[in-house]
Amino acid sequence: MKTMLKLVMLLAVLAICMPAQGEILIYSKAYHCWEAWQILDWNTDEWTQRGYLVLDVSYDENGEIDAINDAEQIEFERDGRDKFYWQIGEEYIIERVDDGDEVIWVLEQLSGDGEFSAEIVMLKGKARARFMNIGLGRDEQREVARVLDGYWLYLSMGMGVDKQMCTKTLRLQGRWTKLANDPEVGNQDFEFAIFEIVKAWLELRGYEEPVLE
Repeated sequence: MKTMLKLVMLLAVLAICMPAQGEILIYSKAYHCWEAWQILDWNTDEWTQRGYLVLDVSYDENGEIDAINDAEQIEFERDGRDKFYWQIGEEYIIERVDDGDEVIWVLEQLSGDGEFSAEIVMLKGKARARFMNIGLGRDEQREVARVLDGYWLYLSMGMGVDKQMCTKTLRLQGRWTKLANDPEVGNQDFEFAIFEIVKAWLELRGYEEPVLE
């Protein structure tokens, strides 16, 4: 009896320590940015950055979004004939705004030291009135915002000044999302979605991850 009690307690502790695993959502993303920086003189630049955002999310018993457990971005670009991609860990939170007429997802991120630098992301998107199949089957449908858009702002005031303002758009990649959640393919595995779907697709098109020396 004591052995069984110890086993139950151990399993409970492991359940708490193990990272949460939920459903996977994969979005393509596009930034359109303007930057101004100053050390002695001012300089400005504009650019577009593209990539993908992979989210591990939890839903409640009603199929409504509850939390973001994990998030990774994979960005890519071309430099002449060279093609590169890189992975960035993110810490997003999500708010589900329901005013009775519609449901809005608000994706948020805030970082920086609060004194010399600050970064904020806030994106919003209307969730579908009817839930959709994200790969779990027609009987296990989920609430999803197909498009989220908003702003990414960055300010640094250390040795110099750097100001960046970007508009950002996320678009759900429905086919990839279904593959990632399919019990016979991705089985809701976060690493599978990153390496075997997104990175594999980029590598098939000649993109490489830089090797750090």
